[in-house]
Amino acid sequence: MLKSKKRNNHERIILGMLRENGSMTKYDLADKMNISIPTVTTNVNRLLEEGVIEEIGVADVEYGRKPILIDINYNRYFSIGIDIQEHSIYYCLMNLKLEMVTEERMEHTKKGLCEDLKNIVKILLDKNNLKRENIISISISYPGFVEEEKLLLKKGPNINISNLSLENLRKELGIEIYVGNEARLAAFAESIIGVSKEYLNSIYISIKEGIGAGIILDKKYYIGTSEAAGEIGHMVVTKDGKLCNCGNRGCVEAYLSIKSLIESFNAVSTQKVNNLDELFEIYDESILEQRLVIKEYLEYLAVLINNAFLIFDPDCVIIGGKMSEYQEKIEGFLKEIMTEYACGMLKTDRKIEFSVLGYKASKFGAALRGLEDITQLT
Repeated sequence: MLKSKKRNNHERIILGMLRENGSMTKYDLADKMNISIPTVTTNVNRLLEEGVIEEIGVADVEYGRKPILIDINYNRYFSIGIDIQEHSIYYCLMNLKLEMVTEERMEHTKKGLCEDLKNIVKILLDKNNLKRENIISISISYPGFVEEEKLLLKKGPNINISNLSLENLRKELGIEIYVGNEARLAAFAESIIGVSKEYLNSIYISIKEGIGAGIILDKKYYIGTSEAAGEIGHMVVTKDGKLCNCGNRGCVEAYLSIKSLIESFNAVSTQKVNNLDELFEIYDESILEQRLVIKEYLEYLAVLINNAFLIFDPDCVIIGGKMSEYQEKIEGFLKEIMTEYACGMLKTDRKIEFSVLGYKASKFGAALRGLEDITQLT
């Protein structure tokens, strides 16, 4: 039987304040929340009864009765974040302090995704001496279309998992499950614990096998009417252009995916490469043909970034996914190109950031999605 661990708004704010400020008294909480002591006491007592918070001592005051200090019991609840990729599954266990307790990776097995997910839960519980009741939720990042309410991994052009509902798994495990698009969850992670945590509005561009975007508006990720917001990889930028995995021609993904860059580079290089590490290891900007390949790639990226600023006017645009790992190699050249692609309707000081969470962003965002039910994150 699945028992919801969601907290009411006052409880979420209390937990958020304790995480940000450390131990506090009920009087401190009432003052900061601008609510009455009885209201704080009612909510604190519920959290104490469930073991989410604990009394850790008394405050050092000069006069009168010393008030009790309370703090979060960081060993009570945890969130599991899972990032599903084409060949591997990355997963983590996060506590209420937003700390990573465990981070692991496993290959997909022939047993199928649901069995793999059950195995991951068992591994995490055994390794950390936990029970299922200690898990707030399991949140899953998927590189494609999802239907969040139906827990449906619908379709991903770069992964061989589609039309898979996790509703039965949710019932079997007795743990809440959430699903989300990988770019949205990565954007969410960057906005809470990453490079854009100081910004309200941001666009995260994920550059991996595919291209996607996560849109953060007022610190919430935007999914759109049909949950397709951010599928920028399939916007057409060249009529009758390169063939895309989706079957269309001229999509952004056909020009900006890692695969497309490697193919273009190999077409002009005498030394062939299989991945970005190898590409940037041998890249020589003094070789005109190689420089032109990188230049064309970054021009498409510059157009995409400018379009993001024109459509949403965010505080910043973030380069994420695998490409973010090569900031030192591309940032200077990208900035040069951005000045060439100036637009009078765009501000000159457009903030372009690179992900600080890297390939971990999606699984972190998934874990944070689960914690959002129990604690205020912003």
